[in-house]
Amino acid sequence: MQIQPTTVTQKGQVTIPSPIRRALGLKRGDQVQFTITKKKVVQLKSAKKFSIMSLYGSLKPKIKPKLSGQKLIKWEKEMAHQAWAEQANK
Repeated sequence: MQIQPTTVTQKGQVTIPSPIRRALGLKRGDQVQFTITKKKVVQLKSAKKFSIMSLYGSLKPKIKPKLSGQKLIKWEKEMAHQAWAEQANK
């Protein structure tokens, strides 16, 4: 693969060249992982894809929920299925 030069900004940021983004399948908002070897070679790879569940617990609720996390997820799924069924019957 051809070498793709890029510049480090004042804040230490770099732009990943588009051929590399395409090769790794990177899209806006994706995370990447940098690894440095003993020979000081930097490797870049796509990190775990974003999931809405990765945000679970990142915000403090204003009120304490009456259900535990797992029960709340189960209740939410049941309510979603109920709402879909109601929409289908209209």
